[in-house]
Amino acid sequence: MAYLVIVDRGYRGSAEAQFFDALYGVQMLGDQLGGMDVVLRGTTVTAALADAGPLPELRVGPTVLDSLPDPRRSVRALVDKGAAVFVDQPGLAAFGLDDAALLPGITRLDTAQLAYRWGDYDGVWFL
Repeated sequence: MAYLVIVDRGYRGSAEAQFFDALYGVQMLGDQLGGMDVVLRGTTVTAALADAGPLPELRVGPTVLDSLPDPRRSVRALVDKGAAVFVDQPGLAAFGLDDAALLPGITRLDTAQLAYRWGDYDGVWFL
C-alpha cells in the first residue's frame, strides 16, 4: 500500500518557494513513507508537459534568481523513483492541452474515476 497525494496548485511563488516547492515536498515525503502516488490537477497539470519551454528568468533589481524550482524536474524525479504519476485529463482540457505531449511515465486519466480506488491507499492527501 502507498499514499496518494493530489496536488491542485503546485506553484506557490518562485522566490518564496525556491528551496522547497510542493512537488519537491511530495518527493521527500514519498522517500520517508516508502511510496507515494501523485495526481496532478488544476494548474499543476502543466508540470507534466514534455515541451513547456524554458523556465522564465526572474530578476529582482540587479539580481537574477537562479535557484528557482522547476516543477517538471520534480515530476521527472517522482517518476524516476517509481511513483505512479497521473495527470487529470479534464484539467488538461481546461487549459486547451488535450493532446499535449506529456513527460515519459505520466498517465492521463479522469481523476474523478481515481476516487473509486482511494480505498486501496493507506491515506489520500490533498496539497
